[in-house]
Amino acid sequence: MEHRRGDAGDPGSSSGEEPPRDSSDDYAGNAQYAGDVQASGSPRAGGRRGPRSKWAAGPAGGQPGRRRRVLLLGGIGAAMAVVLLAVGIVVLTGGEDEPPTTHPTTGGVSWVSGANANPPNDLAGWEKWIGRPTDIAMVFTARTNWQTITQADWPMSDFRPETYPGKLSVAQPLFPQSGSEAACARGDYDSHWRDFGTTMIRNERPDAIVRLGWEFNGDWFWWHPRDTVAWKTCFRRAVAAMRSTDPQVKIDWNMTAHRDTMPNGDNVWDAYPGDDVVDIISIDAYDSYPASPTQKIFNSQCNRASGACSVAAAARERGKQFAVPEWGLVRSTGGGGDNPFYVEKMYELFVANRDILAYEGYYSASPAETENVGSSLHNPTANPESAKRYLELFGPRVSAAQAGAGTSTPAGAAPLGGDPGSS
Repeated sequence: MEHRRGDAGDPGSSSGEEPPRDSSDDYAGNAQYAGDVQASGSPRAGGRRGPRSKWAAGPAGGQPGRRRRVLLLGGIGAAMAVVLLAVGIVVLTGGEDEPPTTHPTTGGVSWVSGANANPPNDLAGWEKWIGRPTDIAMVFTARTNWQTITQADWPMSDFRPETYPGKLSVAQPLFPQSGSEAACARGDYDSHWRDFGTTMIRNERPDAIVRLGWEFNGDWFWWHPRDTVAWKTCFRRAVAAMRSTDPQVKIDWNMTAHRDTMPNGDNVWDAYPGDDVVDIISIDAYDSYPASPTQKIFNSQCNRASGACSVAAAARERGKQFAVPEWGLVRSTGGGGDNPFYVEKMYELFVANRDILAYEGYYSASPAETENVGSSLHNPTANPESAKRYLELFGPRVSAAQAGAGTSTPAGAAPLGGDPGSS
């Protein structure tokens, strides 16, 4: 996120998708605004076409190929259907049209859990509030030019292991605003990505998770695909160059929720660059467009092509890890406000997928960040009911054995990946 969200619905959307979103908090190495306002509201090339298959990304290697329409219960295969059904049973419980009545019966985090860490967010203050250390910090480079993107030590220099022992997730654009996916696909930027591999090693973060070209299916950043094949080639080249100098880097392919169709008209899954260049498949999921005040709406948005349940199922089917690097409430237009039900549903999602969950991070944005979503749970507490529920569920740290013995999964639910018809 790190840029939040517009005030009007998307006139081109028939499925409740989010409007263009503006930037608000890019930071340079001295924690001042970098001043590189992100592009938003880009024209939709060729208009909006209907969504294609959820996983129609061409050959596994990400090379050009005929796109295929894959039916959810057909082309993906029976195993995928079982996984999707199991996820639905485990996560999505309760009467669909009624007010929320289902609640996790135990709390406790047994996975890698963190929060956004760029200034002005105070990660130490967040940890004091939740009563435990975070396991991962989500940061964003300053996107002014190649020097700030790939050569500058900040923000990683603030999170070297001796200072912050947790993991680090770094959001990176595919190129600066002056660049293009075509130049990237030609290899013009390979040297910059080799530089970034060296920068990660220099800052003692060779195993950093890089969220490359994050939220590519929105139109608020300049790196969304114009030509999907060229975009995938660009992505693959950047990964190869990074790995040439830093073979330990983990690559996170990240979409935003509620955007099944990219600005160029292609389905979001058409941009999947290939299993060989992706370690983690992730989604940023905020309670907006649509907000989820009931089980029925949550079920609908979670299981759409760009929904968190679908992304988790796809990661499982491909043998990848799953992540939600950014999630949160939304007080701005289109959001559900102080909605503890959404906190509970996300907790249930993480419990159901903890065996493949690489990490998740709550994005706590203060209402003072006027172009942001107002998701803050602490300092200030903009959403007091949700803050209370977050502390109950995400405050305690429990072991995997304790988590397995808990009762957070609704009674009678099928084991994830098991036979939903068995008792």
